[in-house]
Amino acid sequence: MKNDIALFLCLFLSGTLNAQKNPVQDVTQSVQLNQVKAHLTFLAADEMRGRDTGSPEIDIAANYLASHYLQVGLKTVPGADGYFQKVFLEKVSPAKNIALTIGGQKFKAIDDVVQYSGGEFSSSAGIVWVGYGSKAELEKASVKGKIVVVFAGMSGENNMNKAYLTDAKQKNNDAKALGAIAVVEIVAIPGLPWAGLAGYLGRERMSLKKEAGIPHLWMRNSDDAEVKKLMETKAATGSLEISGGEYTEIVSKNVVGLVEGTDPKLKNEYLIVSAHYDHVGVTKKPNEEDSIYNGARDNGIGTVGLMATAKYLAAFPPKRSVLFIALTGEEKGMLGSSWYVEHPLVPLKQTVFDFNCDGAGYNDTSIATIIGMERTSAGGDLAKACEAFGLKATVDPVPEQNLYERSDNISFASKGIPAINFAPGTKAFDAELMKYYHQPADEVGTLDFDYLIKYFRAYVYANHLLANMPKAPVWKAGDKFEKAAKELYGN
Repeated sequence: MKNDIALFLCLFLSGTLNAQKNPVQDVTQSVQLNQVKAHLTFLAADEMRGRDTGSPEIDIAANYLASHYLQVGLKTVPGADGYFQKVFLEKVSPAKNIALTIGGQKFKAIDDVVQYSGGEFSSSAGIVWVGYGSKAELEKASVKGKIVVVFAGMSGENNMNKAYLTDAKQKNNDAKALGAIAVVEIVAIPGLPWAGLAGYLGRERMSLKKEAGIPHLWMRNSDDAEVKKLMETKAATGSLEISGGEYTEIVSKNVVGLVEGTDPKLKNEYLIVSAHYDHVGVTKKPNEEDSIYNGARDNGIGTVGLMATAKYLAAFPPKRSVLFIALTGEEKGMLGSSWYVEHPLVPLKQTVFDFNCDGAGYNDTSIATIIGMERTSAGGDLAKACEAFGLKATVDPVPEQNLYERSDNISFASKGIPAINFAPGTKAFDAELMKYYHQPADEVGTLDFDYLIKYFRAYVYANHLLANMPKAPVWKAGDKFEKAAKELYGN
């Protein structure tokens, strides 16, 4: 009996050690086709009605994710309500009445100006021209108590796919901090049609509830004499009236769970595994029978990648701690991630990396597209993870689309945290991709699971490698976000 017990213990310990030495085999056994297919089938079902932020169905999805966290053994995080971090949003019906005066010229709502953010407002004030509204430009100008007028975008990066939304928020914050009372951005971005922008901002949308910025307008590019004079003289008199908007509070949820690291030192460093679980809901369009935008690809795939990683790392805890965040409101402007980085549950300076999982779909089943891979020191391990499951890791094939700054990873990167996005294989934004991107056709029945099982396993293995790296990944020298990283981490 004693010898049998000893033999059993030897075999058990040997098996455990072998499992720890063969993560590819462990990932393969953990990430099973039927399970990932079941998760996707639930999340992208017609009954989920497109998981629109603020809908009852996205709350069902949040509960489904929380149940999965509980089942696989994730811990809750102090500061959260169980597995939920409340995200306070506001549904905005934009102001019906806007009147901007510069010098002696009046500019009207929709035709000339639209409201980007902020509530009702009324003031006669000085107006100051501040170029592109960078922090340095604002600090040099005298903006206290004045309406700031700037170009949209940033100098040297002015194209239609620039992250002008992210830039606008930063300009607003900087201008407010310096005492400005409103911001007006002139949209002189080639290829960005005013009618489309005004139509988007003129309809109901969502924003962060406690985004306590100053009133912010976007203005049509104009050859008006008063605007030209303002740019030349840098100053003018004027007024701004905003009224007739409606604002409704909505409480949504980020779904957050934790695997605590095993290394006495590295457990104090946190890898974030993120994916947004919302989609765009239900929209009836002319000549369309199907009005439900199921969002199997965007971002059911990413959500299931997060779930599969949670299951694996809970069973095989890595050296670093891992925070899993299923994010709300990405389709409304990265709202869940924007909220998290302003209300982190773990100090941002202890957060060493964000590995986001999101994509528009796929049109190449031999690759995984890792957007931003070349920007950090993690590239080698990510390529290794893909290769282990028969995929090739490739970088962004359409940099002109600026995909890096169009998903939740940008919220973390803007704080200095190295962040990249793991997307399904994309070789171009072609007809095959657009057939499903934000379309009712994006259903589970159209997915290639022979490809996706390799994709999910590669993502899980990549997270295993990131969470066990001896040294955390860093930005490559000269990257746009390297300065913010030095400020965050103090080196």
